[in-house]
Amino acid sequence: MAAAFKIAFGSLFLASQLEVMVLSLTPKKLPNGQPRKFVPDLDAPRNDLQLISPGTVNLISKNWMQNIIIDVATRKQPINSNEFIYDDLHIVCALQHIQLLIEMNQKKLSNLWPDLVNVGNINTSPFIFLAWKPKCLQGMNEVLFIIAASLSIIKDENDIQYHYFDVQNVIQSPYWDETQIDSIHLKNALFDQNNYTNHTILRLDGLYDRNIRYKLAWETWLQESELDG
Repeated sequence: MAAAFKIAFGSLFLASQLEVMVLSLTPKKLPNGQPRKFVPDLDAPRNDLQLISPGTVNLISKNWMQNIIIDVATRKQPINSNEFIYDDLHIVCALQHIQLLIEMNQKKLSNLWPDLVNVGNINTSPFIFLAWKPKCLQGMNEVLFIIAASLSIIKDENDIQYHYFDVQNVIQSPYWDETQIDSIHLKNALFDQNNYTNHTILRLDGLYDRNIRYKLAWETWLQESELDG
């Protein structure tokens, strides 16, 4: 099972390392005032996900943080106003959390994918980082979200092993908003990837506990809209 799991995600890792580009952030809207638009791969949503290294996560994180600082410094603020708006603040907190996960990664012996599969070995790192990059209709190559997840193995009372893929955090680009593409397509991509490998149980509890926004957007509001429909 581990071998099949390794092959399924291994191709994703090799392709993503060649394709992921860390670009300076582009404005949310085009010069004509219209929002940039992204479209998901509806046939295979997993194709919009790319496995990325902790080093790439670091580069993207620093890029995003620098752009937040520049935006705050140049934004016209009323006197005595808060320096960061809410969206900026929750992105900064999420970036700090993902840096802690990267530091935990660096304390392990290896970050290569074959080692990540052997999650039962205490000498390997269980953390996985993904980039969500749906197609941009304007041709821009941009990471809209970073996903931090972990692999774990839990045995039940009958000594049967269950492999879990736990989403720990999801971090949006400072220049993404829902008018460009709904984040529910990211959730669909995660489930599609997990179903494709067919070796883990996807859990979002850690993400929902850490960030209520995604529980509301992906569960509560979605269910309400389906009922209204």
